[in-house]
Amino acid sequence: MEKDLDLTPDTSVIPEREEQRVSPDTAASETKEPEASHPKEKKKKDKPPVLVPVHQWFVTFMCMNIPVIGWIYLLILAFCPSKGPRRDFAKAYLLYKLVFLILSLAILAAALHYGLIMFDKLLAYMEML
Repeated sequence: MEKDLDLTPDTSVIPEREEQRVSPDTAASETKEPEASHPKEKKKKDKPPVLVPVHQWFVTFMCMNIPVIGWIYLLILAFCPSKGPRRDFAKAYLLYKLVFLILSLAILAAALHYGLIMFDKLLAYMEML
């Protein structure tokens, strides 16, 4: 009955960790810590997020919705040297506008092509009358 109540862990079942299997020869050469080898990653994590005031977002939305000037404004914002959320937003919105511009031009071209064919048939029918 004493054998059933033995609560000591069996160490033969527990696998060794990777750190424990390092030989003494390689342990001396591996003195670097992962944090010390990547100082740029640590700096990126420590930076607080950049907050843009509401009035700057208001100006951005107002200017980007002006038909021709909006494209120019977004191009200026997207390719300015300063980094921040407005620059990333301008790049994303330019891509969005460009995709829908290409899509609308393709639909317009298809409508013109098939519309002109139908218009030509209509004119031919009217000449027969």
